[in-house]
Amino acid sequence: MSASPGPLPAAEKLRIESLGIFPVLFPILGAVGLLSAFFLGYLTNPAQLAFSYLFAFAVGFTICSGALFWTLLHHALDADWSVLMRRILETVACCFPVLVLLALPLLFLFPKDLWYWMTKPIGYDVLLDWKRPFLNTPFFYMRCAFYLLFFCVAAFLYRRWSMQQDEDGDPRLTLRSRHVAYGFIPLFVLCFTFAGFDWLMALDFHWYSTMWGVYLFAGAAQSSMALLILITNGLAKTGHFRGLFNVEHNHIMGMLLFAFTVFWGYIAFSQYFLQWYANIPEETWYFVYRNTGTWAYFSIFLVVGHFFVPFLLLITQPAKRTPWRICTASGWVLLMHCVDLYWIIMPNLQLKKARAAGLPPATTGFEPSIIDLLALVGVVGVLAAAFLWLLARGSIFPSRDPRLRESLGVTNWS
Repeated sequence: MSASPGPLPAAEKLRIESLGIFPVLFPILGAVGLLSAFFLGYLTNPAQLAFSYLFAFAVGFTICSGALFWTLLHHALDADWSVLMRRILETVACCFPVLVLLALPLLFLFPKDLWYWMTKPIGYDVLLDWKRPFLNTPFFYMRCAFYLLFFCVAAFLYRRWSMQQDEDGDPRLTLRSRHVAYGFIPLFVLCFTFAGFDWLMALDFHWYSTMWGVYLFAGAAQSSMALLILITNGLAKTGHFRGLFNVEHNHIMGMLLFAFTVFWGYIAFSQYFLQWYANIPEETWYFVYRNTGTWAYFSIFLVVGHFFVPFLLLITQPAKRTPWRICTASGWVLLMHCVDLYWIIMPNLQLKKARAAGLPPATTGFEPSIIDLLALVGVVGVLAAAFLWLLARGSIFPSRDPRLRESLGVTNWS
């Protein structure tokens, strides 16, 4: 690391006019996507709408959660290289209040379409009865309220302290952020893990994995870092961060993206291998179905696309230091993160259809719907519009953070 000489740069506001059509396009896509998905879904297939909307919500939730994780980690480790980009992460994380509003249809319109354990009486299934102390409706809603409240409060506090420091330059805010991060990180792990249990794993209450939280976390951290790379390079391309953002920042972010690509592959393989080796029916059914019929081809595509392709795209040093190459890899990672969540959620819809028709599960398979795309476009559009609105409220980087000078002069030797 080496500090850059000269005075620190002044605060820089987001120039909306330089972003072209995007500030207008995002809210339009969000409104049209959500309205179209709900209209078409209610008319044709309410169950499809429920699962498609959960898929879209899960994409937004994991990316915003990943941004909050990187923010907390930045402060806990007292990192300096990431100061310049930290406001981007804070702003993405601060979209959680919007996610709370987006969660309302899941929790109050679709719960019985998604989590069918809610519809089953005591005595219906021995395994469900054994899990009733956890899988019961009042406790489910209490947990959801706690998760969402924590994420909103944590994201709000860190962005508020960061913006306040832009005004008064108080270094005590940096110390406060660091100390609070030590307590918030364990809470983050707890909330994120159990949110994954409640919203995704409980779609099929027969299945269970002790590695589920880590698996979801790997995808969240990887995808949020990919989004950070795309946003920072996009802003730099439009004339922001002039003379501040450089190839060294890209290199470090590229190394982290590569590291979490490997980490995701390791966790995904470990979860699969351990459950295959143990061969416990409660655990193996999840993978058996996803390797049956057309879902088997989808699983192969996920493994190749989520691990091997970004691994090869990012393994060399020039790939991490060349903007178009690292942005290409980041865009691909985000696409595969969506594929991963789709692979997690949508087979449960096919199983539900098979049960309703009295057919064996093997007769169902990959059946994409236009509602999947409409819901995803709607949720992403709303969150992107909220992100731009929040980012425009202040400087796009922490202009009076004590570590800003080190961040501008960062040098990567690896």
